[in-house]
Amino acid sequence: MKKFALACLALLSLFVGGAQAETAVVPVVPNLRFAHYTFAMLWQPGVCATWTRVGAACDDLTPASRASQQWSLHGLWASRPQQLIASGMEPKTWWQHGCFWFQNQSTAPHDSCSLPSLELSPAVSSELSANMPMRKVCLDRHEYYKHEACFGEKPDPFFQTALRLLGDVNASSFTAYVRDHRGQWVKRNDLLRAYTTAFHLPNAESLELRCESSDNHSGHELQGEGTILTEAWITIRANALQEFPRPGAFMAGRKGNCAKLIHILP
Repeated sequence: MKKFALACLALLSLFVGGAQAETAVVPVVPNLRFAHYTFAMLWQPGVCATWTRVGAACDDLTPASRASQQWSLHGLWASRPQQLIASGMEPKTWWQHGCFWFQNQSTAPHDSCSLPSLELSPAVSSELSANMPMRKVCLDRHEYYKHEACFGEKPDPFFQTALRLLGDVNASSFTAYVRDHRGQWVKRNDLLRAYTTAFHLPNAESLELRCESSDNHSGHELQGEGTILTEAWITIRANALQEFPRPGAFMAGRKGNCAKLIHILP
């Protein structure tokens, strides 16, 4: 009966628009508790060189672009809710489905632009467009509906939080290190050291560096002498977003897949 009701709710969402659609695409589930967020950032030059289906997101990219000089926004992802952990859900299942799990256990559509557009204030919309090049292929819709809608927060405050986190990282010496080494090969350990130094951390266990090779977008650990930097994922305690980037906000996350040498594309 519950699955039938959720399916009906999903069907209804196809016929409503605007602010109503934002909450009807997936249901809001009360009292979802989780341990941490993954704050995901893109190094757009690496993404444009290695990812497929990026479309217009890379059309205007040049070495002088904002997206070539600092991290761009990917998303802010809540970890598995405690109630799903208790039911035996595996981590990869949550990453695959996210909030769409509560829509009759479905997954995000392949074409994010098929999702309803988000009602954002002009100020947030402008800042989001400036800091999320992949919005041109509707990444904002994917991120909100998959990773936040079921928790009940509206798009404006959700993206305001994510943009604040991005601003803190981009204002740091960690981003300055990446920017200063564009076009160069850097040692993975040097990049990790730049991260710990920037945020006064004892180790880099909260940082997951993501890389791709020019002919491989597998997501698996890559071997060899060098890979192309595409992403940085930071694990943040669920109750510490307001404390970020103070050291107490960080927590250990997953290991990245980058090789010992990393190419930072300009």
